[in-house]
Amino acid sequence: MRFPWNRESRVWGKIEEISINLSVLDKRLSARVDQMSRRCRELFEQCVRSYQEGDPERASVYASELSQLRKSLNTALKCQLSLEAVIYRLATVKDLGDVRVALQPVKGIVSRLGGEIHGVLPEVSSRVGEIQEMLNDVSLEIGTIEDGGFMSLEPAEEEARRILAEAAEVASRRKSSMSQ
Repeated sequence: MRFPWNRESRVWGKIEEISINLSVLDKRLSARVDQMSRRCRELFEQCVRSYQEGDPERASVYASELSQLRKSLNTALKCQLSLEAVIYRLATVKDLGDVRVALQPVKGIVSRLGGEIHGVLPEVSSRVGEIQEMLNDVSLEIGTIEDGGFMSLEPAEEEARRILAEAAEVASRRKSSMSQ
């Protein structure tokens, strides 16, 4: 269903502004995900090193910290994927002009994204709030829009035990290769 707005109207300008803001947010989130991934690798190596040095208590501390970081990283990655989906959806809106149909799931995803990312990356969450307000303005201009679906962001449990088992295995392999 096309609407009689031309490309220069306020709605199109707001959609373009939202798209730009989401792209900036995606770049920030991507940089944070990269930073968290590097830290995960460092913690895992420290965990393995602790096992190699015969210090399972310290390895357990590293594994617990790594477990929490991986949960946060998992949430950030899923939010990043959702954000990219929203960016592509808005690109489709700009190409096809179906604002009402396309904006419905975008608004739902962005509203849930802000809540999910708040505990992990509060600085990104505040930016998501601003984008949400812009989407609400567009919604008011074109009519009522209901919230759409969103992918679940549930973190995996038992992560610390799995990390410890993996670190112990890597440490034993490294020890056996060093003794040969």
